[in-house]
Amino acid sequence: MNILQSIVLGLIQGITEFFPISSSGHLVIIPYFSGWDYPPLYFTVTVHFATLLAVLTVLYRDAWRIIRGFALGLFKRQWRKSIDFKMGLYIIIATIPAVLMGLFLNDLIESIFSKPLIVAVFLLVTAFILWGGEYRGRKVKQKKSLAYLSSVASGIGQALAVFPGISRTGSTISFARFFGVRREETVRFSFLLSIPIILGSFVFELSRSTGTILSGGENTVWVLFAGLVSAYLSGFFAIKYLLYLTKKKNLNIFAVYCICLSIAIFVFYIINNII
Repeated sequence: MNILQSIVLGLIQGITEFFPISSSGHLVIIPYFSGWDYPPLYFTVTVHFATLLAVLTVLYRDAWRIIRGFALGLFKRQWRKSIDFKMGLYIIIATIPAVLMGLFLNDLIESIFSKPLIVAVFLLVTAFILWGGEYRGRKVKQKKSLAYLSSVASGIGQALAVFPGISRTGSTISFARFFGVRREETVRFSFLLSIPIILGSFVFELSRSTGTILSGGENTVWVLFAGLVSAYLSGFFAIKYLLYLTKKKNLNIFAVYCICLSIAIFVFYIINNII
């Protein structure tokens, strides 16, 4: 991987991490279309870490308030009724399914990161999830905030998103929408929910890949740095835009995009392998 490829993949990661169109899926698809080698997993985790920094840049006030409220609630009973304490609890609850999925299916997940047809199928799943969440969200009574059941549902959605092609943002938003939570609330929760899982993935993969990174020399470090910066900048603007967009628009346009991209992958595969 060279620096130009790192910048391109970083930009794509930053945008697609927060747009509900699967960042991991795009990190498989773009090299497939362009003929590049698939990026190593430590690069994928590094650019995910960049998007984590983007979340903290935009939502640092929310994150600090939740951390503070949850910590106080552990020692002071009166804080346990606060929104911040409950939000911290919801994030912990919703993180557990993804952690379990990653621990038990890590080898399977890594094995399908170079299989574009599987990504194409999962993109169709993402489209169905997005459409279903919007449809159901219009049919049920709207709620102002999350509850235990909707946070568990978001956690299951996040767990499914360990597979490339299933959007973490899309599934966490849509699964909460099935319970009538307002779109703006689910979007903000989805961004905050990404913090512990991305941080945990980064630390885990970095512990396994430090030797590989250092043995690659200065070039490897610069490639990672280029990807990190481009992912951070594109992620920052993607968060801002999606927070603005979802106040007025639904997510169906992203479902259409996922369907079109899935069809394009199948067509590209048929042209290159059958015709």
